[in-house]
Amino acid sequence: MTESTPHRPAIGTTVTLRVRTPVGPISVVGELIEGDDERWSVRRRDGSVTVVETVTIEAQRVVPPGKSRLASPSEVTQAATLGWRPLDSARLGDWLLRASGGFTRRANSVLTIGDPGRPLDAALDAIAAWYDERRLATLLQLVDGATDPSLAGALGDRGWAASDATHVMTGEIAHMLRVLPGQDSRVALDDAPDDAWLGCYARVGNDVSDLALQLLTNHPQPIFASVREGGDVLAIARSAVDAKWAGLFAVEVMPGHRRRGLGASVSVAALREAGRRGARQAYLQCSVENSAAIALYRRLNFTVHHDYSYYSPPSFRRPATRPLLGTSPTGLIGAVISRW
Repeated sequence: MTESTPHRPAIGTTVTLRVRTPVGPISVVGELIEGDDERWSVRRRDGSVTVVETVTIEAQRVVPPGKSRLASPSEVTQAATLGWRPLDSARLGDWLLRASGGFTRRANSVLTIGDPGRPLDAALDAIAAWYDERRLATLLQLVDGATDPSLAGALGDRGWAASDATHVMTGEIAHMLRVLPGQDSRVALDDAPDDAWLGCYARVGNDVSDLALQLLTNHPQPIFASVREGGDVLAIARSAVDAKWAGLFAVEVMPGHRRRGLGASVSVAALREAGRRGARQAYLQCSVENSAAIALYRRLNFTVHHDYSYYSPPSFRRPATRPLLGTSPTGLIGAVISRW
């Protein structure tokens, strides 16, 4: 590194750069996503990426992180639990047991934040009995930075297995709206999903049983966004506001209509409405393996906040089955339709 080369902040840091150009200095503000001695790449608030030659950087400043980055994993997780509310729940000490007929792991697992109020083996026995009563598989959700870090090892010693590592991504809604500052006229916003919205949800492999519909609408004021053309629903999203947090869920784009920016349009529209209802920060959950979705959310100014995984016992099996209250692709209670 030469003496004139500026010190590069950590990748992922938000920076303000004063850059020399032939017409005078300009400011470049955004997330530093790549950099070496010669050039830095900055993702600006509108989603575009600017490459800056280091020799042209006259001054730099690291922008302090916003509330969405400073919030603890526990705070974000508690907000997410309100945004995707289980149909049935109980407390075991501080732990939250959730059940919703097997529709999504988030609503059918134990949130292990805090102390269960009894020794681990006794807690696991009580949890197994609770889920057996509901004919559901036993799953524990362990949250990085919020769950007791010794729990994963203790479960591993007992033969439990981890699966479905998931990113929780957060961001400031104001920054997301700068990516698409105007409302897309094709986007409809509703308080409940109609048949066309549910049709899109089903066509990409999701459950649309009565139980699924109950969970999707189990919130005081959910927001259901959809991109519509000629009567067809091409993309959907759901958001929900709790205090200053908005959750983004169920972002889907119909096959054949992807890579047209529809996922971004429907997501931003749902978050814009959430902002009108008082939300300032947003969160979402996304499989660590879903690189396409992660890239989309990064363009919308989401960043990875923390991760979580699910743990299942060594005797894990699909529970005894009975018909759902409606029609689903599986027709089985306890079949986990969504991984997150």
